[in-house]
Amino acid sequence: MESLTQQQASRFLDLATMGVKQAELEHLISLDDRERWINEQLALPYTHHLNQTRYQANSRGLNQSSQECRVGAWFDIALTDEAQLRQRVAFALSQIFVVSEKDANLIQDPEALAQYYDLLTDGAFKPFKELLRDITLSPAMGQYLTMNGNKPQSETGQAPDQNYAREVMQLFTIGLYHLNMDGSLVLNQYGEPTETYQDDDIEALARVFTGWDIDSGNTLIPMVEDNSHHDMEPKQVLGESYPAGQTARQDLEQFLDHITSHPNVAPFISTLLIKRLTTSNPSSDYVYRVATTFDNTNGDLAEVVRAIYTDSALLEARNTHMAKVREPILAMTYLYRAMEAYQGGGNDIIYDPMRYKETFNQYPLGANSVFNFYQPDYRPPGALAEQGLTAPELGIIDWSQLINMGNIFYRSLLDYGQNRGSSSNKKELYIAPQDLEDMATSGQGEQLVSTINRLVLNQQGSIEVISRLESIYNGHNNKFYAVPKMLFIAFMSPDFMVQE
Repeated sequence: MESLTQQQASRFLDLATMGVKQAELEHLISLDDRERWINEQLALPYTHHLNQTRYQANSRGLNQSSQECRVGAWFDIALTDEAQLRQRVAFALSQIFVVSEKDANLIQDPEALAQYYDLLTDGAFKPFKELLRDITLSPAMGQYLTMNGNKPQSETGQAPDQNYAREVMQLFTIGLYHLNMDGSLVLNQYGEPTETYQDDDIEALARVFTGWDIDSGNTLIPMVEDNSHHDMEPKQVLGESYPAGQTARQDLEQFLDHITSHPNVAPFISTLLIKRLTTSNPSSDYVYRVATTFDNTNGDLAEVVRAIYTDSALLEARNTHMAKVREPILAMTYLYRAMEAYQGGGNDIIYDPMRYKETFNQYPLGANSVFNFYQPDYRPPGALAEQGLTAPELGIIDWSQLINMGNIFYRSLLDYGQNRGSSSNKKELYIAPQDLEDMATSGQGEQLVSTINRLVLNQQGSIEVISRLESIYNGHNNKFYAVPKMLFIAFMSPDFMVQE
């Protein structure tokens, strides 16, 4: 038992799910144990994106899946799947191990992308080496970073493609510079960071990644080796020799053993996961504790995730080391989950995912490049940069994005909330905050404000926001009409958009 306060429990679920539902919050409070909740989540069955994408296509009367079906399936699962921790971690992984529909081949193959997302969902709690193997052999990744069909120079007259060889080191495993276990840079005698790899390592590793092809055009199963197109000459990568005569599989397995034993992997991947899941500026102690768990368990992601979410840092009072800007798309999933949104017209799928391409500046597997929607160390100009603090999400949050998201929020709360009885559109999600409306119409203004503070703001609403909610309520003769406006202000406030 941890003696969790309601505020601590709510904040924990805010970070560990796609949005806090009150029944789930009450369950956690009854458990009073974050680790026990995590154990329950690890054991839950979960929905696969490829299956749901196909269900979306069938429900829409389509002969084949589209990218809209895939994104709709993501929303279906994000809002309703019980295995919320798995879905939250998979979304984080999708922003570390990036593939995107912006690729000319993948835009035509939504099912390959859905299958790739399932790979991340399945691998969310696997050993890191297994996940990295699955990613490496994924046809989606093979096309995105052009490893598929990679051939040796002896066959083509040109050096093998280096895309995957570069990014698997820079972005997926060890990063650019040597790190201490707490995530800080290892400095040389001149006070400068030291590089983890050189161009020669990229060139040699590109040779390791020759001889893999998509199996008979099937982008839903792992790529297969073809050793007639594999470079079997000896190689030297990061100081380790790869003997002559090894097959594509043998070279791959040696690389996986080699790279996952590199001392940078634990702090590098731990820091990326912490930044995507709990805070943009983790303390060195927090990183050290999580990275040590990574190291001690040989990269068991279930234990790493457990370490991230059960760390004492999550129970600390507000501070700069435990805060992050909420990702726009997760703000939307929170609203719909907290408000118990439901499909109109008797529908059972998310049909029109909130004009997602214009609304959020992000959507699942829709990044503009392998570097994700934003850099993990992005520092917006101004006060944050002056304090040396990062806020990655602000790389995609601008006035245009805020206006678009505000329009979706307000339309959801007003047209399909307060005025829900006027239509039954199967392409929309409806909100029926009956309890809040009853409080309003029965004159329970103080309880209404308190409930919104609990539902939306983890009981941490500032004086300014709480005062604004009270003034909206007091300014309406018919209190019923105050509810959507109060909710809108709460959801658009900095108190909601900054998780701390």
